[in-house]
Amino acid sequence: MTNFAFIMDLLKITAKQFLAYGFDHTLISRWRSGKRRIMPGRWQVAVIAKFFLETDAKRDHPLLPRLLEIWCPAVICTDESERQALLEIFLTEKGQMEPGYQKKRAVRLYCLKNSSSDSHPTPQGVEAVRLGLLDFLDLMANLSKPTQFYFVFTEGLSIYLDDADFGSQFIEKLLRLFKAGHRMHSILHSDTAVFEAWHFHRLKLNVHLEGYVSTQYYSDYMRQGSERILAVAGDEYALKVTRENHLDDNSARISIYSNPESIADVNRDMRKYIIRAKSQTYYGYFSKPNGWFKNTVVKKENPCHLFTRLPHLGIAQPNELAGQFTLSGDELAHLNQEFHPLTLDPSYFNDDTSIRHIFCESDIENALTKERHLSYELSAILGRKVWMSKQQLKQQLERILFMLNTRRNYEVCFLSSTQFADLMMQIGVWGNEAAISWIANKPALSCKDYLLVTCFQNLCITTWKDLPDETRDPTAAIRKLKQWVEV
Repeated sequence: MTNFAFIMDLLKITAKQFLAYGFDHTLISRWRSGKRRIMPGRWQVAVIAKFFLETDAKRDHPLLPRLLEIWCPAVICTDESERQALLEIFLTEKGQMEPGYQKKRAVRLYCLKNSSSDSHPTPQGVEAVRLGLLDFLDLMANLSKPTQFYFVFTEGLSIYLDDADFGSQFIEKLLRLFKAGHRMHSILHSDTAVFEAWHFHRLKLNVHLEGYVSTQYYSDYMRQGSERILAVAGDEYALKVTRENHLDDNSARISIYSNPESIADVNRDMRKYIIRAKSQTYYGYFSKPNGWFKNTVVKKENPCHLFTRLPHLGIAQPNELAGQFTLSGDELAHLNQEFHPLTLDPSYFNDDTSIRHIFCESDIENALTKERHLSYELSAILGRKVWMSKQQLKQQLERILFMLNTRRNYEVCFLSSTQFADLMMQIGVWGNEAAISWIANKPALSCKDYLLVTCFQNLCITTWKDLPDETRDPTAAIRKLKQWVEV
C-alpha cells in the first residue's frame, strides 16, 4: 500500500471520485499499488492533495492535519498552502513499498485508522513509542545549536529497549547528539536502576564518565499521573508518553510538541520529579574525595570486581603501598582513609569470596620494557606523578600468580589493548557497598547507593561472562604470568 492508498482508505474515497479530475481506474490502481509513483512537482500531485484536504475538511473530525503532525512533528502548518505542500511531500516520498517504511507508517498512523470521534488521536503502542523516541532525537539533531535536554522516566525502559534494533538505533542517535555538543540530564525512578543496566551496559557508564549525561533518581512510589516518559529540548521540542492502564504496555500513547504552550505544560509536569530527584553518584572523586567512602564498610563475603589497565591496586596489602609507590606517611594515610576500597587486597575477603580481575596485557608488556611507569590513578589522587618500578610490577605479577594457584575463587584474565578499549572504562565494584569507575583525564565516578552499586556489580558480572572462554581460561593467565616473571 502506498501513502496515496492509505489516505484513500482513511477518508473512504473511491477510485470513481477521481474520474472528474481525468484520472481513470487504471491510473488510480497503479498509484495505489506502487507500480507507478506519484512524482513531486507535477500537477497531478497538487490536484490529489487539494482533493484529499477538501474531502477531509468536510468530516466532523478532520484527520489529515493530525496525520501531518504525527508524520512531521517538527513542521507547524499555519495555513492551507503549507498543509498542501506537506501533504504533497507525504504522497511522493520514496521507498513507500519497502517493508521498513510500511511498518513505520502502520505503527505511527494506526491511531488514525481507528479514530471515529476522537478529534486528536495520538500514536499508540510500544512500537509507536519507539518510533516517537527516535523521531524526537532526530528533531534534536536538526537544532541550530547544542542544547541541554531532559528526560524523566517514571518506569523502566526495558519494554522499549528489549528490541535490539530499536536499542541500537536509540544509542547510536544519542551518541551522535553528544558528539554534536548536546548534553542529557535524566531522572529515573530508583527501583529501575538495576534493570536499566542490563540494557545500557557499558555505554551508560561511559557517557557519564565522558560528561555527556548526568542522572538523578527519585525514590517515592507515588504516581503523579499517567505520564511514563517526559522529555524537553530547550524551548524547541517536548515529548510525553502516557499510559492510563499501567498493566497494558500497548496502551501507551506518545505525543511530540513544538508549540510553546505544550512545551510549557511538559516542563511543569517534569518539575514534579526534578524537585524530588537526588544524585546517587559523585563525580570528581579522585581529586576531591570529600569523605565519600569514610563510613562505608565493605563486606568480606560479597564479590569484588576490579578491571584496570595495570595491576597497581587491589593486589598488595595496604601497608605495602608506601614502598611500592614511594608514598609519604601522610599520602598513605590519605589513601587508606579516603580511598580504602581501592586498597583492599584479596586477603581482606573471605576465602570463598569471588574476586575477579581484568588487566590489559599490552600495557603490562609495555611497562615491563621500562625501568618505571606512571600510575594514573594514584597520580590523580595525590596530585603528583606517582611511579611504579619494573621490579615492583614483577612482584605484583608474582602475587597474582600465587593467588591463582592458591585461592580457589580468584580469577584473572588479560586482554589485548583493543579488547580492553571495548570495556570503555576502568571500574572497581566491592559487593553492594562501593563502586568506582574512571577514564583517564576525566572525573572519576563513585557510588555507594545499594541499588546502583548492585547495578554496577551486575554490569561487571555480565562483562566477565561475555568474554570468550579461552580469554577466561586460568591456564592461559598462568602461562602469561610465568613468561612475565620469568619463572
